[in-house]
Order: sequence, then structure tokens, then C-alpha cells
Amino acid sequence: MIQRKQTLFLLVAVILGMVHFQAWPLFVIQIFASAIALYAIFLYKNRKRQATLCLVSIVANFAWYIALAALIQQGKAAEQLPITACFPIIAAILCFLARRGIIADEKLVRSADRIR
Repeated sequence: MIQRKQTLFLLVAVILGMVHFQAWPLFVIQIFASAIALYAIFLYKNRKRQATLCLVSIVANFAWYIALAALIQQGKAAEQLPITACFPIIAAILCFLARRGIIADEKLVRSADRIR
């Protein structure tokens, strides 16, 4: 459902995740986080699983920075990073906002079920 704001947040997170980085582990982690966010878009009928996948994508985006720090420490990545190195944190923030909206939708549905 593209009209939900959560879907737009996840879609932008997927687009930000499609940036190619020189180091192979960074690229794999970012593609994984983007694939999870893309899959979460299509789970709009199962909001609990969608919220869980958003959390997995957030963790994967933070794992990207851990892998980057490890690569810098090993000397395999440049210490001077391009501007695109901020994309995973932006994607994590967008996934967080999407997750918060998904949880709000779930609460709304539960409250409507109680009224019936």
C-alpha cells in the first residue's frame, strides 16, 4: 500500500541502500538491509512481522558502521569517507520512523477491534 507513510519511508530507505561501496562486506550488508526493507513493504497485511523486519533492517544498518570501523582499523578502507557514508544512518532513521508508524497502525486496528 503505497499511500501509507511507512511505505514511503521504507522505499526511500531501499533507494538509499542501493549505493555501491568499494569494500565488499559493506556492500553486502547494505544490500541485505535494503532487501529486508523492500520485503517489509510487501508485508502490509502482517504488521507485526513488518515491524520486526524494520528492526532487523535498523540493526543491519548499524552493523554496516561496525564493519566500516573494522575495515578502517585493518587499513582496508579509506579513513576519509565519501558523503554517501551517511546513507545507512539515514536509512536506519527512516526504518525507525516506519516502524513507529506500523506500530501505531497496529494499535489503531486493535482499538477498532475492541469497539466491535
